[in-house]
Amino acid sequence: MRILVLGKFYGEGFGLHIAEALEHMGHEVKRFEPGVRHRSRGQFALRAIQLRSTLHAATDGIPWVRSLRMSALWRTAEAQPLDAIIVCHDFLSPGEVAELKRRTGAAIALWFPDSITGFWRGFFMLAPYDALFFKDPFQVARLNGVLRSPVWYLPECFSPERHVLKGPLNNEDITRYGCDICTAGNFHAYRAAFFEHLSQYDVKIWGNRPPMWLSPLGIASRYGGKYVEHSEKAKAFLAAKIVLNNVHYSEIWGVNARAFEAAGIGAFQMLDWRPGIAQLFEDGREVITFRGISDLKSKVNFWLSRNHERELVGQAAKKRAHAEHTYSMRLDLLLDTLAGRARGFPLPFIKDTC
Repeated sequence: MRILVLGKFYGEGFGLHIAEALEHMGHEVKRFEPGVRHRSRGQFALRAIQLRSTLHAATDGIPWVRSLRMSALWRTAEAQPLDAIIVCHDFLSPGEVAELKRRTGAAIALWFPDSITGFWRGFFMLAPYDALFFKDPFQVARLNGVLRSPVWYLPECFSPERHVLKGPLNNEDITRYGCDICTAGNFHAYRAAFFEHLSQYDVKIWGNRPPMWLSPLGIASRYGGKYVEHSEKAKAFLAAKIVLNNVHYSEIWGVNARAFEAAGIGAFQMLDWRPGIAQLFEDGREVITFRGISDLKSKVNFWLSRNHERELVGQAAKKRAHAEHTYSMRLDLLLDTLAGRARGFPLPFIKDTC
């Protein structure tokens, strides 16, 4: 198939993983990146990207500016016939989705990788997509039957080509990445508050540099020193005794991409419990879930000294992730659903009390 992917293609970009997986599957892929490109790392590069993104957002509502930016998409989409288009976030207005369909005649799907806090304007709710895919069963339950477009469940996943350790850990890796507990992600306020409870452990948080307002707080001292991706993330996760995945509070029933990445890498993962986890991983054998800080500390203390048992859990998680949770598998299901041959990922049975 000839497929156009609209997304972000930086190192850990959702669009990058989708495009690469489609190419590995034998599809012909074209890429289009809306907005400001995120290619560089480092404090000054990130500040420059933030400034450019602010300017872009401020001018995007000016009709002639938006029209000029969209003309680049039209040229890319019309360069050759397309069978399908996958949009990786709420980049397009309803009218732009309709125009893209008119110009290409291709089926268009949105695979939304964010929690409900990322809905923002929610253009997708009124856009004429042929299918909408969400990673959280809660989103599907709330939107299905309300939106005109069909709504399907499609959990996140991992890239076995990218999230893999290239060679064994050496002494330098262990010195650089070794610790009791690690995670990878942004230093937002909830994560800072959460990790303040773990001051008695050796903790490393990998990601972009903490914001300046965190400097007076102890959590900033847990910064690992850099953003890790792909094989570097594999080193960081495998050198740590525990990968702690404190899922954001806006993830209601589902889990984040890090859950699948840590599992696919083969790390021992402690995961913030969500009702949809049981369908994805076996608690106690493939991941260890926790409910609240007290439960977390009790389980951390139990597992820290059990090296062999942690390795067994990590290997079981890796086997499950490689068998069921890769990008290729998700995209096969997405394309089959878009063509009417499937109905998305099976929804877990969850008693809705929200």
